[in-house]
Amino acid sequence: MSRRSIRLLRNRKTKEVPEEKEIFGQKRKVEEVDEDSDREMQVNKRRQQFQIQNQWVPISQDTKVITSTLVPTRPSGHPLQEGEGHERLTPPDQMTGGTRWRFQNLFTTPMSLRPSPLPKINWADHEDVWTIMLKKDLIYANSRKHDALNRHPTLQSKMRAILLDWLIEVCEVYRLHRETFYLSLDFLDRYLTVQTNVQKHQLQLLGITCLFIAAKLEEIYPPKLSEFAYVTDGACTENQILCMELVVLKALNWDLAPMTVISWLNVYMQLIDITNSKKDFILPQYSAHYFVQIARLLDLCMLDTGCLQFSYSVIAASALYHMSSDAIAFRVSSFKWLDIGACSQWMAAFARTVREEGLVEQKFFPNVLHEEAHNVQTHSVDLKMLERAQELQLEIELSSRASPDLHRQSHEITMLTPPSSSRKSHQDLQS
Repeated sequence: MSRRSIRLLRNRKTKEVPEEKEIFGQKRKVEEVDEDSDREMQVNKRRQQFQIQNQWVPISQDTKVITSTLVPTRPSGHPLQEGEGHERLTPPDQMTGGTRWRFQNLFTTPMSLRPSPLPKINWADHEDVWTIMLKKDLIYANSRKHDALNRHPTLQSKMRAILLDWLIEVCEVYRLHRETFYLSLDFLDRYLTVQTNVQKHQLQLLGITCLFIAAKLEEIYPPKLSEFAYVTDGACTENQILCMELVVLKALNWDLAPMTVISWLNVYMQLIDITNSKKDFILPQYSAHYFVQIARLLDLCMLDTGCLQFSYSVIAASALYHMSSDAIAFRVSSFKWLDIGACSQWMAAFARTVREEGLVEQKFFPNVLHEEAHNVQTHSVDLKMLERAQELQLEIELSSRASPDLHRQSHEITMLTPPSSSRKSHQDLQS
């Protein structure tokens, strides 16, 4: 065979090899396409079995409430009859075992839909700030349970009230801020929510430890560890407080930045007389005396375990509702009556108790600026006021069973301002 024929034969073989590779590559692509189509068909079948959809269901003209229901859905490709839509559902007696379902998310309106009452600020977007505040309030509200004490058989609600009343006294002695007390309160309630079987002899150690953690977060010059141990009168040592601090921080997962109820009150009161100016929101623009009166109502309410069923923003708005007016409370909080109605009715007895006690004078302290004195936690409530409020609460509950108009009743017993002179009767003016 000549050299030329050998060269032609070699070139022919090299051309045939890519053709074989191309054939094998095409077969492999066809197999992959078949596998992808089979996998996609299986995923579609699973999706047809359970479809999750969000749908708002209007309950009234004032609000939209959503709840959770199971609604039958049709298989994909099934034609709808004339006039049939999502509003027409299959009756229960016509549902068969092969009916597919979809979930309809129907819980309460998310707080993120509340419009922002904050003015325009030059250091951030007020809409973003408001959204972050609402998200934080919702997260920490879900971490506090109203039945937290049921997880601790040896503890009672009165023990919690006694502990908080003592912590308020400690805060006034060391001139700690109101925010420090409410931070410790939040740490205490969240710890009792996630833990079980806390003994009553550990309650004071737990309370002073929560206050120790809050003081290090909030105060510029917090009291020393030895001072916290000293106020317990030997019941808790410094080492015990340090060991309990680690236990509390681990139980709380180091989530130590809630938007407390006193922080919400500061924001609400700042918005009462606020304008659109960017400078007005930097420094407090409200009356310190007025702030102290509302803070006193909050102090009394937080001693009761009933506060655990409401978020901090709702509690602050309800207190403002009782101490000012519904128009102011709704405007600065973006709430409606349906949002704060339950909390306002629960708070009615406490507001009446504060009204019967009269106004409290603002306290001033040495080495504390007068314009900052209202931020110092003072001991203006006691356990007797709490007992009186709980008795009134029981009376309101019993009377409400005979009279269902709770809104009118709670509004009447908590009216803190006297009627105008034009509305007074002749006998009242003579007396």
